[in-house]
Amino acid sequence: MNNLNIRKAAAKDKKRIKGIFRAEYAKFPWNEKWTEELATKRINNYLNYEKVFVLEIDKKVQGFFILSSYVWHTGLRGFIHEIVISSEFQGKGYGKKLINFVEEYFKKKGARDVQLITSPKSIAYQIYKKLNYKDEGFLTMYKELK
Repeated sequence: MNNLNIRKAAAKDKKRIKGIFRAEYAKFPWNEKWTEELATKRINNYLNYEKVFVLEIDKKVQGFFILSSYVWHTGLRGFIHEIVISSEFQGKGYGKKLINFVEEYFKKKGARDVQLITSPKSIAYQIYKKLNYKDEGFLTMYKELK
């Protein structure tokens, strides 16, 4: 594996994070067409209100992840908003390294479990299953407001 570093995101990382976000979410199964303006607002929101970390490979940001936590009936629960890795570095074990980092991070914070949202059609879904993540049986729903 290449030279790997995980650190808190800095303002200088915003442009790279946004680029990775837009590129990867435009692909299957998400097929989301984020405009520059809306992606900027989304990333700024994360940087202002959540814990944002970057994955550096050979001193270049190649991925990021966004975390928060909340109180659940089981106690403190960690929540993974995003884990996104540039396509060229997917399938090389970096996602598993990030999940291990996230789990240790939340253990240190006193969390009893970790939750995330993904699509069963995504490659990441199989990775999460192999790492013993369970489907809670809930379905996310939304309604378009007109």
